[in-house]
Amino acid sequence: MHKSNKKLMVIGASWEQVPLLRTAKSTGCEILATNLTPDASGFDLATQSVVVDPRDLTAILNLATASGIQGVTADECDYSNYAANFVREMLSLPSADLAGAQVTTNKHWMRARCHENHVVQPRFQACRTLQDVQTAIDLIDYPVIVKPVDNRGSFGVRRVDGPSEVEDAFLHALMNSHSREVLVEAFIEGIHLTVDGCFDGDSQHYNLGVASKKITSGSKPIITEVMYPADISEEQLSHVLDTNTRVIAALGLTRGLTHSEYILDSAGRCFLLETANRGGGVLTSGLILPEITGVDLNRLLVQEALGEPFEVSPWKKSKAAKLVFFIFDSGTVTAINGIEEAAAVDGVKHLQLLIKAGDEIGPPESGAGRHGFGIFVGDDIETVDAIHAECISKLKIEYA
Repeated sequence: MHKSNKKLMVIGASWEQVPLLRTAKSTGCEILATNLTPDASGFDLATQSVVVDPRDLTAILNLATASGIQGVTADECDYSNYAANFVREMLSLPSADLAGAQVTTNKHWMRARCHENHVVQPRFQACRTLQDVQTAIDLIDYPVIVKPVDNRGSFGVRRVDGPSEVEDAFLHALMNSHSREVLVEAFIEGIHLTVDGCFDGDSQHYNLGVASKKITSGSKPIITEVMYPADISEEQLSHVLDTNTRVIAALGLTRGLTHSEYILDSAGRCFLLETANRGGGVLTSGLILPEITGVDLNRLLVQEALGEPFEVSPWKKSKAAKLVFFIFDSGTVTAINGIEEAAAVDGVKHLQLLIKAGDEIGPPESGAGRHGFGIFVGDDIETVDAIHAECISKLKIEYA
């Protein structure tokens, strides 16, 4: 990538966006970085740093206008990606696609669009009141998933197995829904999958990687592991990729990155859960996909934001990888040892603990409550498993 003297706005400067900021800095751009909180690790890579809520579109737009930026980008966060598209649209900057951001940041709108295009999905109903939820459950039947229509991760998501759980699930989802609307969906049993992809400069979409996930059971499902490649057959893989291609087309997406979630049931049907017009979080697009496919998605986002041409050329043979979330025993943590030794294990691409000495830890209530994570990469899944095991063996958590 050639050196640039342009001013690039990067919305979101937390640890998830550090790879994107590093790439932007390597171009020679003057970087205006924003973040919701002042302690963002990515601020150190920026020319100018501003604390602002990505959901405050007026403040974001005013800042972008006053700063005279030539491009704006974001990744791994729905709110930041939406704000970036809004600013692009308002200021006529390169790669504007507000329509794509609109339809993928509201799960109800996304489902409605896919329903119009005959995409297989769980039965669903958008709801605003408790009575709406109860009516939807009468139509769909237990078990169901109750979730906010416009939040990320597993915030506000509950599985409901009976009448006594309905009101609590509704209120929990409502509390986490910015539009105060919730979605009731049929619960589908099966293999949880993600499909990550991207567009090139000619709006050609590429499916880059398919992963299978492990998720906790119970009323508050939480992802504990994401494995590339997915543990499914070639026939199933072909069906999933074909489904994802149809979904991307149905939603009318034309630029940026894509991150879709599916469930493959015992009958081989691929049900869409949701699609985002951004990269997957927890360094999925920032680190994992570039490592295993050879496609530098950070570079793609920067060049796209600056209106520069770019191509996508995936490796013919992908590597294997695992994103493993740590859930340690409950108790009061007195010491954490072996972090440097664990991070130094060959094949450990990232290790991050989200707890510290003095913390009282317990089972997580949502994805944000997990105790840390590691990213492990190797030539095959057996090698990755060995790297993971060696890394974990060096971590020692002490309790009171």
